[in-house]
Amino acid sequence: MNHPKRLKQSETEAIVARAHQRAAGVALGDVRIGILIRQSHSLIMDELSRKLVPYGLSNVAYFAMNMLYSTSDNLANPSELCVITGETRANMTRICDELVDKGLMRRVTNQEDRRRVDLSLTDEGVALLKTAVPELRKKTHVMMSIFSEAEKATLVDLLTRLNQKLEG
Repeated sequence: MNHPKRLKQSETEAIVARAHQRAAGVALGDVRIGILIRQSHSLIMDELSRKLVPYGLSNVAYFAMNMLYSTSDNLANPSELCVITGETRANMTRICDELVDKGLMRRVTNQEDRRRVDLSLTDEGVALLKTAVPELRKKTHVMMSIFSEAEKATLVDLLTRLNQKLEG
């Protein structure tokens, strides 16, 4: 997997300073937060992508499978998967097609509305997640070990408040 060059902290700060100069009326801290959130997201997704290579999954496929795995009846429709992953219907269709082709997911006719097709994990899909999820959680724990429990609680609170503001 070919990953783009990552910026050093000094390079990031230089970008923050230039962006702040050009963004009249925006506080330096706000500019810095926006850039750091974007950079953190990118780094976390790159790390997850590397960890998913042995399982033959993309980030979105992994999130979609996990969403199905977390439902009580192992069923969801493609629209629900689009909402949870933030993907377009076209991209989610492509990803689900790939997962069906790999034997990790299957299409199931909805019992209440025969026109609707739901998705469900196969036994192979469940088995893959039972192997992958614990490994990925261990790696996430190592990544987050730089924070104390109090810092994690603060970070969760801050990000929750930000998300609520953005959703509102």
